[in-house]
Amino acid sequence: MEKKATFLYSERNRWYNILWYEYRGRKYTVNTGLYTPLAAQHRMEQASIDAAIECEERRAAYEAEHPARYEDTAQAGFDLFWAYVNGETDEL
Repeated sequence: MEKKATFLYSERNRWYNILWYEYRGRKYTVNTGLYTPLAAQHRMEQASIDAAIECEERRAAYEAEHPARYEDTAQAGFDLFWAYVNGETDEL
């Protein structure tokens, strides 16, 4: 299934038009006054959105498989440091 962008609206600048589109739930723009063809701008923007979504999905999958532990957080380090400073532990 091919994913398509949906045209939202256009804005007029002094030198060119800015065309707003939505693709996979995210907005992006293409400009009519650039030397880069509109089709190439669409491909670049959509590839960027695809890469960002893939990265977010991979991160979510990793975090689901490897939940964060308290021992691995910065807060645990601060708590250990202050416990040492306050004389509550000899471990540092």
